Amino acid sequence: MQLRDAAQALGVHYQTAYGWVREGTLSARKTPHGYEVSEGDVRALAERRAGGTAPRREIRVRDWAAQASGLYDALVAGDDTRARHAFSRLTPGVPLVDLCDLVIGPALRRIGEEWSAGNVSVAVEHRASAICERLLAPRAQQPSGRPRGTAVTATPPGERHTLPPLMAAACLREDRWRVHHLGADLPVADLIELTRAAAADLVVLSSSTADAARGARQAERELLASLPEVTVLTGRQGAKLHELLDQARAAPIG
Repeated sequence: MQLRDAAQALGVHYQTAYGWVREGTLSARKTPHGYEVSEGDVRALAERRAGGTAPRREIRVRDWAAQASGLYDALVAGDDTRARHAFSRLTPGVPLVDLCDLVIGPALRRIGEEWSAGNVSVAVEHRASAICERLLAPRAQQPSGRPRGTAVTATPPGERHTLPPLMAAACLREDRWRVHHLGADLPVADLIELTRAAAADLVVLSSSTADAARGARQAERELLASLPEVTVLTGRQGAKLHELLDQARAAPIG
């Protein structure tokens, strides 16, 4: 639908709707005749406004590396308060997928590199992951309104890192998916059973090591053999959550 029609449906002036497009609150595609928006996105925005959730203003971040470095310093020090402060300056004005890909991810990868070099202990690495889980919790709630589809997030057997599937679940939820987050180290038979019971359209398997990636591919084969109608995405070490969301949006639903 045209942006002018969307503004009318939302009960706002055209310039207000145009401002939401410029800020990233309402996705739109530029055409020779103006801006086109999806009816689903307009409905979702109307539901958020009706529920008292005002459209958030997008924050433009000039130096992502500095933001990641600030979070890294707080995580290494185990300073929850400083980490929360560094994170809260960017939320809720920055999409969660950007926070994960450009702030949390780089900070944790740097800690992993320091651990490999023997400069920090595994306890420091685990503490950093736990702090990040607490930072994500307020942004990991199930959204209201009509979902894009139903997804399941987990890790294959043997993968015990809990943060990657949590980040995937939180980003999918912010993208309006109904998500069943199952945590880490899940037996494939149980994953298949719950995916079937939830009538899920999508399964995301996160892995952080080469062994876990092989386990994820094996789990994918077993899932598709039992549930060929389900889309299975297997994350890999260093993969971007933006890629996951693009692949999830392209998955057939229903």
